[in-house]
Amino acid sequence: MSAKKQSPKTANSKKELKKEIAVKLDAALTDLKSRLGEKEFQHRLKKAAKALVHNLHSKDISENGNGEKKADQPAPPKKVKSAKKALPKKKAAVTK
Repeated sequence: MSAKKQSPKTANSKKELKKEIAVKLDAALTDLKSRLGEKEFQHRLKKAAKALVHNLHSKDISENGNGEKKADQPAPPKKVKSAKKALPKKKAAVTK
């Protein structure tokens, strides 16, 4: 009997973002829609929206406002290996 309450932060959930992206892509790709047909276009549109929203977390979206993660620490500098010079070959001992 307990009803689930939706917090204001869940307004931009992954599901909502997928729907928004699908609507925008649908409006932008009307030529493709006529070529592929309605059913195939909707199927591809759903896949594209899912791929675009992949790895987004609602926490990341609400913090930054644009869905990008903040970099915690800069990447450590790469180590450059020094080239070793070839050692001269030792001459064989000549015995007489």
